[in-house]
Amino acid sequence: MNVSKILISFLFSLTAFSAVWHADNSWTPQYESEYSKWMTSQAVHARIFVDKNSKYYGLRADCADAAYAMRAIFSFENSLPFAISNPSGGRASQTLSNTTNAFDKYRDSHKRVVAFLNYLGESVGTENLSRLDTYPVALKSIRPATLYTYKIKGRFGKVIRHAYTIKDIQSTGSFDLIYSTQAIKKENLPMNYRKGKELVNLPQTVWGFRRFKWPSTLANSNTTLASHFSYSEEQYSLARELGSNEFFSYVKDLLKTENETPNSIIKRVLDNACAEAVARIDYVNQGVAYNLSRNGKCMNYTDYDIYSTPARDKALKASFEALVYNWKKVGSKVSDNHLAMLVESIVNPTYVDRDLVTEYCPIKVEGLKTYNLAEIWERVQSGALSSHPNDSLAARWGVPGVRTSCKVWY
Repeated sequence: MNVSKILISFLFSLTAFSAVWHADNSWTPQYESEYSKWMTSQAVHARIFVDKNSKYYGLRADCADAAYAMRAIFSFENSLPFAISNPSGGRASQTLSNTTNAFDKYRDSHKRVVAFLNYLGESVGTENLSRLDTYPVALKSIRPATLYTYKIKGRFGKVIRHAYTIKDIQSTGSFDLIYSTQAIKKENLPMNYRKGKELVNLPQTVWGFRRFKWPSTLANSNTTLASHFSYSEEQYSLARELGSNEFFSYVKDLLKTENETPNSIIKRVLDNACAEAVARIDYVNQGVAYNLSRNGKCMNYTDYDIYSTPARDKALKASFEALVYNWKKVGSKVSDNHLAMLVESIVNPTYVDRDLVTEYCPIKVEGLKTYNLAEIWERVQSGALSSHPNDSLAARWGVPGVRTSCKVWY
């Protein structure tokens, strides 16, 4: 090897790892289609960040971080550019992208990506995701990898934000969602993967069904996006016009490839109510365990935001309301007597077969008892369930227990 070749080789070795990854390709509608297909594949799973055999082990992600991370991972694996608006607003760089050389100390390419994404996770959130890095889409164009973000008002002027990624769309138009939370990030747990999870918080302003902008379009106004982006603001006027149950029913009807029978409608919403109630066990246990580890010391805003459950309890309530709504709408057409008895035992207080309901969906709260959906619905309606993470386990489930005097942050 001559001297010039040695010099070129040496210089290349100094610069080969300067970027997080090098993008040899550009985003196109075809790559967007591939991204959607990839989202439905087994490559995207709830344990992708916590499985020690995963190439992306060690990535700590809340809801917005997870959405960014999945977009970035696909970009990395397909040699595509990845960029988001710089949340600092610094003039030195308007974006944070795969071209940064801040992580070139990591020789392993996957570890470099994880380090980059962990850094982003400390810098961005759902506000950035919704306001700067994504755009609203036409409802008929919703597909796997489309995001759903929401923002709701809490108490005392505080707000709650969240983001889901649509992993797949069922033939009936229902969504399979994959997402993380702040508690998942802090406890380093697998993401949530919920099949047929119901959305309940309506689109508003910049929140709703959205897709990522391309790096080349980050600075562009949404109204200038080419037609293949399927940009549209229609969801906002429809949401105001229809209300929650009707709006999301409308979206399902747009996306479905087969009609849903009354039996399947009721089974779907009933299963969703069960899933929400069972999922609450882990949510509450995380808060109770953290509270006990601190000997009941009042939580500050950050910890309260991580371990309280007002948004999740709202989703639980909405799941029962969807059951009641759909039962009134199609219940008379349900031909499955067992299913009909189950629902009547939940929504009709004068007709309750507790054993039947408990057998269908046992909500096993260790240290208390096994509840059923009829009991949970009663407590939801009466406001007995506690969302406060400083309350005792019993109080969290609406039975006599220690109610905290600690501040309610929202």
